[in-house]
Amino acid sequence: MSAAHHLANLNCVIICFQRTLFSGSATFISWAVTSFLCHQSTYLFLGTSANFQDNGLLWAFVITLCQVAMCCLLIDLGLWNSRSTEAKKMLWVKIACHSLATMATNYSMTMVHASSTFAIKLLEPATSAIIQRLALGTSLPPSAYITLPIIIGGAIGFCGNSFNTPLTAAGITVAFTSNLILAFRNVAIKLEQKDSPTSNIQLRSKRFVLGIVAVCIVVTLGTNYLTSRKRLSNLFLFLVYMGLSSSVFHVIYSYISTNAVLLYMSVVSHSVANIFKRVLVVLMLYSAGQREATLANFTALGICTFGLIIYVLDIKGKVFFSTINLPSKLVGRRLVGLSCLCFCAVVVGPFISINSMPDVHRYFIPRSTKCIEFLGISFEGNAFLKYIPEFSSRTPVVGEILQRKLILSPEETDTLSPSLTSSVAVIREAQRVHFNLFSDVLSPYKYAILLDIAAFENKGDPAITTGEVYLLRRLGIKLLYYCNFHACTNKNLDYAKNLTSSYSNNDLIVLIHGGGNLVGYSFNDKLRQEIFQRFSHFKIVLFPQSIFLRKHSEKHLEFCKKLYTNQGNFTMILRDRQSLGYAKTYFKGKPTLMMAPDMAFQIGAVPRFISPSFDILWLKRSDEETPGYKLPKLPPGITVPHVHCSDWWGWKTPKGNTTMETAFLMANNGLIFLQRGRVVITDRLHGHILSTLLDIPHVLIDNSYRKLSSYHNTWTRSLANTVIADNASHALDLAVELLQKYGDVLPPIAPYMDVEENSPPR
Repeated sequence: MSAAHHLANLNCVIICFQRTLFSGSATFISWAVTSFLCHQSTYLFLGTSANFQDNGLLWAFVITLCQVAMCCLLIDLGLWNSRSTEAKKMLWVKIACHSLATMATNYSMTMVHASSTFAIKLLEPATSAIIQRLALGTSLPPSAYITLPIIIGGAIGFCGNSFNTPLTAAGITVAFTSNLILAFRNVAIKLEQKDSPTSNIQLRSKRFVLGIVAVCIVVTLGTNYLTSRKRLSNLFLFLVYMGLSSSVFHVIYSYISTNAVLLYMSVVSHSVANIFKRVLVVLMLYSAGQREATLANFTALGICTFGLIIYVLDIKGKVFFSTINLPSKLVGRRLVGLSCLCFCAVVVGPFISINSMPDVHRYFIPRSTKCIEFLGISFEGNAFLKYIPEFSSRTPVVGEILQRKLILSPEETDTLSPSLTSSVAVIREAQRVHFNLFSDVLSPYKYAILLDIAAFENKGDPAITTGEVYLLRRLGIKLLYYCNFHACTNKNLDYAKNLTSSYSNNDLIVLIHGGGNLVGYSFNDKLRQEIFQRFSHFKIVLFPQSIFLRKHSEKHLEFCKKLYTNQGNFTMILRDRQSLGYAKTYFKGKPTLMMAPDMAFQIGAVPRFISPSFDILWLKRSDEETPGYKLPKLPPGITVPHVHCSDWWGWKTPKGNTTMETAFLMANNGLIFLQRGRVVITDRLHGHILSTLLDIPHVLIDNSYRKLSSYHNTWTRSLANTVIADNASHALDLAVELLQKYGDVLPPIAPYMDVEENSPPR
């Protein structure tokens, strides 16, 4: 063939390329985006539905039923067309296989991240080829025996060390089962083609489609109306949105694939484009959910993609090359260039997108209740939070702050706090900081042990424990072992060390309970020394702590300097700016320093659930951290029965069957204790924090080392219903002012408080 002939063919290819560039690109992008939206909305549906019932198989069946029903409603499947008995059997086999494969894909996403499920879906072309080889005798080129292991190894490599845990191993297995089912569907298609040509799927008539759309709109509006009337929960409304969205996008991307994309591509080009589309969807699912992944994971994805391209072009190479009719050398160079370009895009692209992705779009992960920010709906702390006025004016500055990855500036996490005036806004921001920061600190790990938890009657420390466990669940991290301070003996710590020997330091993290005992309580620091000695090969994170510097404790401070500055793989998180300043002064060296709110905020907003017993409940410390003040005289109009003063150490809690259950019960008992007052006066930090969760107006009295004021000035200083007093008399005056200010909205004292308990004297 002459060079002129080759040049003419090349010019023809260029002209065709120019004509279809824009329309083809738009079609490809629509194809990828609708596929992403389908799988992401399904993933969110499955993650959210766990709040009703933690049954992944049930909810996977529900969303699959919605998707299949939408396909039957919108697509003319030709079930009643005249065709042979064999063709009808093959048609029903195709429908059954499609439904079962969709079910398997959805069920997989209840166990692993959506991006991992879709990475396994990359294996579908290779799986189909192997099944067709076994069922139909379709030959494979010799190179396939080299490329297929590359493809399979790359896809599994992107999923990480998933087979270390039964749940994620099962998720990947179920995803691969979906590929096998689709492979048998493709066999049915091949057999059907022998009987009669297979036509592309077609949408039903416009009137019918518009009718279905109208029904969806009516269902959505009706659900929204019932939700606004508080007959349905916002969580249910969200499920309706996600279910309908997933079903509609499922139909759209399938229709685009079979009808629109093939208009601009040959069958072979469609196969290659499908690879790029799936890789793009994997990256979008990864970015949307911020799944943990390393350079090795993305390299494996690139290798898988490279192998798929080589495999598809090798399978259909003769048809492809004869179609474009280019010189073999030029074809080889372009093939190598295309593969290298794809590899670079897969490896480098995610890091570009990760740096530009906002952090407020953290989505649910399987079997968790992680924060949602999707379509303007937010879920935090086991309840949908109302729209926050403080964030209503999304100025460029606020938008930039919300998009910031806090792991890059972990000492500047309180930027938005001065602008928050309501309790719900403070709670929301605390949880946002937690999810933003801890998603990067903890998400690379699948397992954790939690040491030095609190299960004693100081209700604040059990509330911290409760929040820590909630966070681990919401981040999808399994807690393998825990012990409270008195149970963290050498024997139990050795047991925990032996337990961790079955796990790598890439999978397991060691966590130490937060609180306010850093440096101030020597026995806690000495316990941490024992922990460091046993678990030095694991990453260790200290949950948010306050530093308590006692007078005449220079010797112990020197001990702490040596202890904490010599830990290489240790992250110390402080919960106020004063403590952060102390840490930067005394712990210069190896520990990574960060700042985050108290972990009790993971409990979330709690509505009052009992009637108050007093106008003023005074939570007064009786231990060594007390400010040491005397109660002032009551002002006119405030009588003794309406003011109650005590410490919650004496407010006993029933014990649970385990230490962790007892900690949760104690945290709940602290919420009950505070609800006994219409307003609260407290010199305990968690009297302030739990009152904020309950939205109870309260007054703070600081202690000698400024524990309360430091936290208040860092995170809650703009709260409208919270004030800080100079002394006890000032605190009482401020409490009376809060009673007058919020009297119309505060619940009244329970009527039983006006009834005499004792019988009158005879």
